Amino acid sequence: MKYLVQLCLALGLALVGTVMLPAGVHAQDVPECIDTDDQTRNNPAATAQWWSRRSAEEKKYISELPCEERFIPMICIFLFDPNLRDCTNRRVAEYRADRACSKKGHALLSEEHAACKEDFKKSFSPPFPG
Repeated sequence: MKYLVQLCLALGLALVGTVMLPAGVHAQDVPECIDTDDQTRNNPAATAQWWSRRSAEEKKYISELPCEERFIPMICIFLFDPNLRDCTNRRVAEYRADRACSKKGHALLSEEHAACKEDFKKSFSPPFPG
């Protein structure tokens, strides 16, 4: 009886130990630029867990965009947009138009900036065509 109790305790401790240890293997699958640069909030284990809960479609849209645009599909995910592709394409167009028109020197809320953005969007090819 004493050995049975010891065996159960050993198995229980082993199970708890494997669950509590950080999952470093999963963190390697997470693409660059997903976790924060703020070292006080940097938590690779939480990032890996968040990444593992993403669907294949969500992972595709996040990882195929450049680093500075990877937040865009995350916003669509957070907002529970039913059409992730269209939401991502619209927001990428808006983001790139803003950057291009700001580089041309247009003030952010000016009429010139708005007209520039509309012109940019006419020739914009979405990163994820339907």
